[in-house]
Amino acid sequence: MNTSKILFSLFLVLSLLVSCEKDNNHSEDDELATRMNQFIQSNLSTFYLWYDEIPNIKPESKKDPKEYFKVLLSSKDKWSLITDDANGLLEEMAGTGETYGYGLAYGRFKDSDKCFAIVQYVYPGSPAAEKLKRGDIIVELNSQSFTESDLSKLTNPGTLHLGMGKQEGDAIAPSGKTVTITSRKMDADPVLITKLFERGNHKIGYLMYTNFTKTFNTSIVKAFNEFKEAGITDLVLDLRYNHGGDDDASTFLCSAIVPKEKAVVGTLLSKETWNSPCQEIFESDSQYENLLNRFFVETNCNLDLPSQKVYILTSGETVSASEYTIACLKAFMDVELVGTKTYGKYVTMYAFSPQYEENGKLVADKELANWLIFPVCSRFTNIDGYPNSLEGMTPQHEVKEDLFNGIQLGDENEPLLAEALALISGTRRMQVKGRSIETSPVFNMLPKSFNDIKSNRIIHVK
Repeated sequence: MNTSKILFSLFLVLSLLVSCEKDNNHSEDDELATRMNQFIQSNLSTFYLWYDEIPNIKPESKKDPKEYFKVLLSSKDKWSLITDDANGLLEEMAGTGETYGYGLAYGRFKDSDKCFAIVQYVYPGSPAAEKLKRGDIIVELNSQSFTESDLSKLTNPGTLHLGMGKQEGDAIAPSGKTVTITSRKMDADPVLITKLFERGNHKIGYLMYTNFTKTFNTSIVKAFNEFKEAGITDLVLDLRYNHGGDDDASTFLCSAIVPKEKAVVGTLLSKETWNSPCQEIFESDSQYENLLNRFFVETNCNLDLPSQKVYILTSGETVSASEYTIACLKAFMDVELVGTKTYGKYVTMYAFSPQYEENGKLVADKELANWLIFPVCSRFTNIDGYPNSLEGMTPQHEVKEDLFNGIQLGDENEPLLAEALALISGTRRMQVKGRSIETSPVFNMLPKSFNDIKSNRIIHVK
């Protein structure tokens, strides 16, 4: 039985008495909102990791399901999501939604509330790739300067007229150039870059991976089989901008990297811990085993690295499924982290669509089909119980990147990659003149919030 069927059956058993019932005594809008709120309350009371912290707020007290969902969440929870655009979010998670095809970092000038953006990467064949590259600076949006409250407009679908900027010493100034891009639906393959390097006796494969989505597991297969054909001895996995994604993709990637003798199909890879009532039920019945444990899977592309070591490039945007991958790999092989501290999110979210009770059964609610909730349901660890805190993972080799130096991802002189190559070959890294993006007398870089990191999650969608 797959995960969705298991959870659907359990939800039926645990929540029939409190699941939402259709009520024709209210206006249609109020009735739909109350029905959605009933579903939210029932679901969180059943599966939410912090179910015992849910306040007693009646479903009919809020007319906006998003507001109702938010007020029920624990103060510990920065991650649970709700959407009334289910298809849009699922497409985004799958890497097939409408996009400009770039990743951005943001900064704010110290003497005002004005902000700027700087391009981190672009997807090949995307609208952004036609006119932008890593390191390009954006200082105007639709002929106007912009503030923090406007940053989401840089990723919302539509057409953007971007006023570009340039460096003038330590300052950033308008360049006078304008770029127009229009979003479109596209397949954003998360295998952004693959490269091969030779350093002495080492053949090194480099893979930049931006999002965990099983839609593109075939891209991992293609890249890794090419690495195997080339006879690589070492792997550099770049997760610095990987905000997470689904567990199937991360399990697949781990199964392809862990040495073949250890990555035996069906062998335990990781564990999940749920709230006490769910945990007790799951542990008492073997049909729920896949909700407690994750196992190695067949990939047909296991690298079986001679070094049994992997170098992973990280940053504060290395989140959730990326951290899950790092944790799982640590239990089976040597893992060297290069970069800066990861985000620190070790909880798992499941997707649920609204249902209501009818004749003793839970039925999919077609009138609420555009809604999905993604509550935090469990914590994950590797087979050794790591990680056991909410702190991000600190690299053994701290290197800060410089978006202003003009060096593109995959270039052997890019600071994080250069450090990894030097560690593998045992040589000293050549220092490239530049500036950390965290230091400037005239601006501050802005940390990305959870809302900025749109794929910041491990989510199970079956």
